Amino acid sequence: MENHYERILQRSNKVTHRVCTEISKLDAEILNWKEAEKKWSVLEVVDHLNKVYDIYLPNFEDVISNAPSLNGDVQKTRRTVLGRLSIYTNKPHGKKVKYKLNTFDFFQPKSEIDPEEILEEFRQKKDRFNELIREARNKNLNNTKMPTAIKRLKFFVGECFDFVMSHEERHMIQIEEVLSKTDTVLEK
Repeated sequence: MENHYERILQRSNKVTHRVCTEISKLDAEILNWKEAEKKWSVLEVVDHLNKVYDIYLPNFEDVISNAPSLNGDVQKTRRTVLGRLSIYTNKPHGKKVKYKLNTFDFFQPKSEIDPEEILEEFRQKKDRFNELIREARNKNLNNTKMPTAIKRLKFFVGECFDFVMSHEERHMIQIEEVLSKTDTVLEK
């Protein structure tokens, strides 16, 4: 059976490729285009994802660096009820986002965004995230929980990786929707 962390890494690599290889080549006008004042541009979505990594990367680093090596133990994927629910509500269902969710104020994107800076920051954070997934494969994290953005709420490490990826995939759907509209608007 394919390892949970391998599946997360594959999903993460897919997002990394889309943003860092394809979206990063787009013109600044397209990246900054917004359908409406209260809607996000592609760059605002990427900035939001950067802010999520600002919270989660140090938490992953802390628990993974302090976890013992597997030493032949079997890595188990454990889940909490709230973790399962959070993953389910964030995870896209096909090419659709099933549930509309509001973001916390501290995850709101900046209003002034430099495309190169934001995209490079994202690339660096994705590289670190992927590195942490690879490190987690060799650590005994079976009973280890870590804080989420809501400090008192803790998920098992494996489900936290899944939650972050489900959230990111949700926003990739949002980016694709924005890009599909920019083609029409910018051609006029």
